[in-house]
Amino acid sequence: MTAGTLDTVFSYTHTLSGVVSLSAFGYKWRDLRRDPGNLALRALCGTRLFNGLAYLVLAPVTYRWIGAHTGIPNLGTLVGHCFIVLGALSAHVMVAGWFGSPEEARRRLPRMAMLYLTAIAVMTGLFFAAPLPGAHPVDFEVHFATHPTAGAYVVVFLVTYGLNLANTARHTWPSSRGLARPWLAQSLRLAAVGSVFVLGFILGKLLGVLGRWGGTTSLDRAAVLWSPLMASAGSLVIVVGYTLPGWGARLSTRLDDHRSYRTLHPLWSALCEAAPGIALFEPRSPRLALFGADLHTRLYRMVIEIRDGQRLLRPYVCEDCEERLRERLAGSSGDRTDLLLEAAVLDLAIRRKRSGREPSGDAGGPGSRQSGSEFADELTWLRHVAEAYVRVAGECGRRRGPDVCGCTAVPAAGSVRWDTA
Repeated sequence: MTAGTLDTVFSYTHTLSGVVSLSAFGYKWRDLRRDPGNLALRALCGTRLFNGLAYLVLAPVTYRWIGAHTGIPNLGTLVGHCFIVLGALSAHVMVAGWFGSPEEARRRLPRMAMLYLTAIAVMTGLFFAAPLPGAHPVDFEVHFATHPTAGAYVVVFLVTYGLNLANTARHTWPSSRGLARPWLAQSLRLAAVGSVFVLGFILGKLLGVLGRWGGTTSLDRAAVLWSPLMASAGSLVIVVGYTLPGWGARLSTRLDDHRSYRTLHPLWSALCEAAPGIALFEPRSPRLALFGADLHTRLYRMVIEIRDGQRLLRPYVCEDCEERLRERLAGSSGDRTDLLLEAAVLDLAIRRKRSGREPSGDAGGPGSRQSGSEFADELTWLRHVAEAYVRVAGECGRRRGPDVCGCTAVPAAGSVRWDTA
């Protein structure tokens, strides 16, 4: 690629990486406002803020603008690299807060800050001591590699940044194995993988510099093209990893709610048709429900309305009916007899109500076979019942036969005729 093409490409990719990183900062800032004393969370916000600013400054279009307005053509390199080192300091504090006590992290903070701030001071001194003519937003490291002062600047920056990335990867990947919280474990793995990607940025730059020190430009491509691409890819992976526990858990909960809604929908629709008064909301297709802001509310109401429907239709199936259904299911359902029995009772009651039959007058009966009162237990049970109902209703539709019991009154002449399986 030509220098102009690389400028254009990295103006876009660096700006995108910067915007994504700053968006992650804004996302985590809301959590920090609720818990301002959390050192690790403050450090996490710092990593996203400083890395986002670094990408925006190092984007060639911004880089050249800074040089033109300050009269220092490569000042963008120093500013961007200083932001990266500050982000590395924040990441080091964050890791210390995650994998140690907050008190220990605060105790170590002055020493960590001194290390990284010393690196910034050394980089600043070396930068202004070296003659750096012309703007080089893409190939700064290799272009000035053979100048002793500029070369020392590059080495100080890369070593400081690389050690921090290695520290992050060293702590996050092993620690992810013993976590019971899957989203947090995945977050740490992504942070480790992203850090390894960004270490590819360090390796590419070092290869280019070493190549120039050896008198060849054959390794420039690693430093000029692949190194920045690795940095951008790694940064995006890290951003996803650091924000995953928040939005990932919410997304998982919503998808679980939608799966439950979709599973319960056939049973709920049948009950609403048989007993229209139970529904608070107008029926909505499962596909549309996924995008509704009230999905959890609708699911909660759906569970209540299914239970209401069961109670309203219970008089349409007497105890003798239920016993005969139990005998019919015995031996064919294994340890799922109660589940299939509940589905069969519902199917029979719904079809009797639809046919216009009168209630049996037997309002008793065992009712639901699920004794749990927690919503999660209730939801899990009703999902199984709804799946069984679809199966039972389908089998009944294929096998028509006489009613299992004459407890319900036959409709008057002219009414819809009822038959059952």
